Amino acid sequence: MPTLAYRDFLDIALGGTILGTGGGGSYETALHVADHVLRRKTVRLVSLPDVPDRARLISVAGMGSPEAMLRTPFTIEACFAFDSLRRDTGRSAGYVVPLETSGFNFLVPMTVAANRPVAVIDADAAGRAIPRLNQTLFHARGVRLSPLALADAGGRCIVIRSAEYALAEKAAISALEHFGWSAGLACYGMDGKALKRACVPGTITLARKVGRAVRLSMSAGDPLEAVLSIAGGWRLIVGTVDRFESETAGSYKFGLLEIDGRAADAGHRVRVKSMNENMIAWKDGRLAAVAPDRICFLEPHGKPITNADIAPGQEIAAFVIEAQQNWLTKGAKTLFDETLTAMGYTQGYVPASRLATS
Repeated sequence: MPTLAYRDFLDIALGGTILGTGGGGSYETALHVADHVLRRKTVRLVSLPDVPDRARLISVAGMGSPEAMLRTPFTIEACFAFDSLRRDTGRSAGYVVPLETSGFNFLVPMTVAANRPVAVIDADAAGRAIPRLNQTLFHARGVRLSPLALADAGGRCIVIRSAEYALAEKAAISALEHFGWSAGLACYGMDGKALKRACVPGTITLARKVGRAVRLSMSAGDPLEAVLSIAGGWRLIVGTVDRFESETAGSYKFGLLEIDGRAADAGHRVRVKSMNENMIAWKDGRLAAVAPDRICFLEPHGKPITNADIAPGQEIAAFVIEAQQNWLTKGAKTLFDETLTAMGYTQGYVPASRLATS
C-alpha cells in the first residue's frame, strides 16, 4: 500500500489540475490545501483491486465556486462532512474515494485520510471534473447520491436525504449558498463491490505521473508533450487567449473562450464553451470535442490553467483526451446531454477521434 507525502501531493495537484478539464477548483486552492493541511501529513493510497468487496466507503469532495474558495481558502471542511455522514448513517467507513479528477478534489479526500483512520482509493467517479453531482459513473450505475452531507470549516453540517436525485441536488445547492458557496461534501456511500463496477481506476496515480513529468519538463523539455506521452490524447492548439467571457450563477460559472493559434498553429482558432468545466470545443468552426471527452489546458511552460484563472492575452495550450471506456455506455454518455443542450449543443456525443479524422 503506497504512502503519499508532501512531494506527491504537489505532483498530484499539478497533474490533477491539468487533467481536470478546466475546472475542479483552482490550482491555487489545491496548493493551499497541500501547503496548509497536508504538508506534514502522510496518506495511504489503495489500488482498486485491493479494496475488499464488503468494505464501506464514502466519496468526498469540495463543492462550490472556485472564486469563493480563493476568497476563503479551503481547509478541513470535508472532514466534518465525512464525520456527519458517518454519524447519520450509523455505519463506519474505512475508505474515501474522490468524486472527480482534479488537483483540488484529489487532495480533499486526502485531508480526510490525513486526519481520520481511513485510506484513499486510487480511483474516482468520473475520470474528469464535472459540474453536476449526477455526472458520474456512480450515478450511471445506480449508486444513490443520498444521504449526503455538507459542512463548512467551522463544523456546521447538514445531512440531506432524498430518493430523488434532483431534489437532493437542489437541497445541496441551497445549503451551499448558506455556507457561502464553499463546503465539504460527503456522498455516494457504497461498498467495494459497487465501486469496482462504477469508477475510473488509477486516476490519482495517473495525475501523480503527469504532475511529475510536467515538473521535470519545465526546466528542459515540452510540458504538453510530457502530458500527452503519459495520458494520451492530442494537441488541439497552442496560442493566445483572444477572448474570454464568463458569468457566474450560484456555484456555476459559464464561460466562452477563444484562442488564436501561434507558431505552428498560426491561422487556426479554437473556441471552447464551459460550465465550470470545459464541455464543447470547435477548431476553425468545426466541432472538435464534446463531453464526456476531456478538453484540457495548461500554459506552454507547464503551469495549469483553469477557467477560474484565464485572462485575455494569456498563452495557452489546449489538448483533448477521449473519455474512458466506462463512459461509452448509453446510460453514462447521455448524462451530459442536459448540460450540453442548455449550452446550445444538441447533436449528441461524437468521439473526438472520429471528429479529428472527419
